[in-house]
Formats: sequence, C-alpha cells, structure tokens
Amino acid sequence: MKRLEIRGLKADLFRGYLVDELGGVAQPDGAVMGGGWGARFMDGTPVRAGLVLVPVLFVEFEGDRAGEASAFLASKAMRGGG
Repeated sequence: MKRLEIRGLKADLFRGYLVDELGGVAQPDGAVMGGGWGARFMDGTPVRAGLVLVPVLFVEFEGDRAGEASAFLASKAMRGGG
C-alpha cells in the first residue's frame, strides 16, 4: 500500500485526474479503481497556518500498479510557488 498526504487541495480534483488521465472508474463510495490499482480518499484534520485552516487529504493506493498511480498523483500535487 502507498499513502500520500496532500495539503490545500480537494479530493475531487485528484479523482478527476485519476479518471481522465489514468482511465480509472469512480466508485459510489468516492474511491477510484483502475487497471492494477485502486485509490481511496480520506479527509484528515485540517492544519492551521497562521489564521488559515489548510485541508489535509490522504490518498491510499493498493494493487500491483499502486506505485505508478501514486507517483502520477504526487506529480499532479506539486505546484510551484511564487
């Protein structure tokens, strides 16, 4: 199992990436299943950054291709500052 922690972004954005770009299928419970991988999304406890609460999202991947799917999603979570 691979687990990602993502801060400041919503699960729906990442579900869309997994469906649109990796060919996954959204499940009624919010999970996404693909060829050799599955992803479950869980909300974490928001963290405080000054006066702002930042949402925390955990994504757990399982399956033979979990490493590939988690690496793909991790690359989508990176964004430049500035």
